Amino acid sequence: MSRDKKKNLRVFLSYSMEDKASGNRVKNLLSRRPNVRIFTNEMLSAGEDWQSKLKEELSNSDLFLVMLSPNSFASSLVLQEIGAAWGTNKPILVSGTNIDLLSRIPVSIKKSQFINLDELAEPEKLDKILEPFEKMESADA
Repeated sequence: MSRDKKKNLRVFLSYSMEDKASGNRVKNLLSRRPNVRIFTNEMLSAGEDWQSKLKEELSNSDLFLVMLSPNSFASSLVLQEIGAAWGTNKPILVSGTNIDLLSRIPVSIKKSQFINLDELAEPEKLDKILEPFEKMESADA
């Protein structure tokens, strides 16, 4: 499938605000792909009904990507987003530098894949990671 014929991929990116620098790095890496649309909770506007917006964006996403760190386990919002993604059967990618953190997630994530953050910086590895999700039917198709 050629790059220009791939469907748009809607990614819900979840991370702790304490990990904002890493979150922005991942968001920038994903943004280089013309068919990827990214949502983070930083995109919420002041005064917006943020709970409804988060539910809508998660529901419309094709892929949930959570960045695990010790900070993410201290963030009730990240934990809620993980639970919501699990509850809606979204494909879940877990990114971080320590796979042992995966065992600390409070729900059983069977449809998840752990990727090291450094893999996202390599275009050919990022292509390989995202390709299966780009071929899936879109949530809004």
